[in-house]
Amino acid sequence: MNNFHTHTWRCKHATGTVKDYVNAAKEKGMKVLGMSDHTPLPDNRWSHVRMDMSDLDAYVEEFKEAETEGIDILKGLECEWDPVYEGFYRDEILGERNFDFLIGSVHYIKNDGDWEYLSEIRTAKHLAKYAEVLIATMKTGLFSFIAHPDGFGAGYTKWDSNAEACAIDILVAAEELSIPLEINGYGLRKNKVLTEDGIRSVYPLLNFWELAGRFDIKVICNSDAHRPEDVDASIKECKELADKYNLNVIDDIRG
Repeated sequence: MNNFHTHTWRCKHATGTVKDYVNAAKEKGMKVLGMSDHTPLPDNRWSHVRMDMSDLDAYVEEFKEAETEGIDILKGLECEWDPVYEGFYRDEILGERNFDFLIGSVHYIKNDGDWEYLSEIRTAKHLAKYAEVLIATMKTGLFSFIAHPDGFGAGYTKWDSNAEACAIDILVAAEELSIPLEINGYGLRKNKVLTEDGIRSVYPLLNFWELAGRFDIKVICNSDAHRPEDVDASIKECKELADKYNLNVIDDIRG
């Protein structure tokens, strides 16, 4: 069992160092671990939930200090897409700093000039914008997979024609672009969401993944660990969900 979605203390809402995660992963018998803390951004956007640019060198150094015998460690970052960051991701992070992989994700959408978080998604307009940004992220070719593509369910609590249209747009793009989508285990460990149909997890959204079964896509199951002890948390449940809907699961992002 591998995991490619992890966060250290540097993002300001998680705990543990790269070394802590490596040790925890080895104790669990994992063979591949992808570290993917929230990327710093050159303009310090959303700096309250990601590492600072001044921490990037130290983050890179942590990989050199971790004891990696018996396990493959991949150096990565989880990234928000905006065209203004293309050079930073492509030239500095993947180029100059030689990171192994990047995760594409959408936590914020711009609505009428204001940035709104996933939990603030309420309307069909919000959903359309979310799908637009997520698909633009896929099209860059910079990212190994897309994190929690069903994250719009954090705020949009109904499964209606608008939610289905949003999901279909995302799934069509994933199929056309051959980019894996993530079934994210962290949503199973978050506080539940109250909907008209009852209580459910923030994500994974069962309706989304049932619909995904109609498409020729690949999925990857990750913990999205925010503590070293959660390095393999919820991955088993995510894989069971994938099996339920006959989804094509991959367990590695390398080649």
